[in-house]
Amino acid sequence: MFQYIAEDIAFLLIKNKTVDIEKRDECVYGAEVLLVNLSNILTALIISILTKSMLHFAAFMLIFVPLRIFTGGYHAKTSEICYLITSAMYALTVLCVKLMPELYSNFPAIITLVVLIVPIVLFAPVEHKNNPLSADERKRNRLISILLIAIDSLIFVILHLLFNTVATSVMIFIAVDSILMLIGLLINRIEKSKIMEE
Repeated sequence: MFQYIAEDIAFLLIKNKTVDIEKRDECVYGAEVLLVNLSNILTALIISILTKSMLHFAAFMLIFVPLRIFTGGYHAKTSEICYLITSAMYALTVLCVKLMPELYSNFPAIITLVVLIVPIVLFAPVEHKNNPLSADERKRNRLISILLIAIDSLIFVILHLLFNTVATSVMIFIAVDSILMLIGLLINRIEKSKIMEE
């Protein structure tokens, strides 16, 4: 669905001479990524409005989205699967916050948060085969990832000290990002070992 719409957008841009025909593939890819990301944000916003969890949405936009951009990790094979996984993940995080709003105050949860920060510091960014990074991009993304996780950790500590339940949202989104990063790292290693065996 997303690819077909992106192809139509590229066709219109080429037809109107806004984009050169040689850039068609890049235009389709860019339009598809933009459509999926906007759909994910719109779906998260609708879920947040319906569940009255706008602060959770704010944490999603300020914590998860920037981290995800720079840390990398698991990527679905199609845009549709990406959309479904992201929507389901967001709905589950809302459910977690609704069921356990004070999860941030749980001592083991704080230890878990610290443990989940470690992979970001050690391994970010985790590349995807469809989006390889140059040495400069890798270095830049690594520095930004570490800076973001430091800021996010500080936000968590401040919210925790203020007994603010938004700390639970911050903790959950850091955990989700770390898990997606570790899954991506695992998939990369499995694929490399398969290539070496051939």
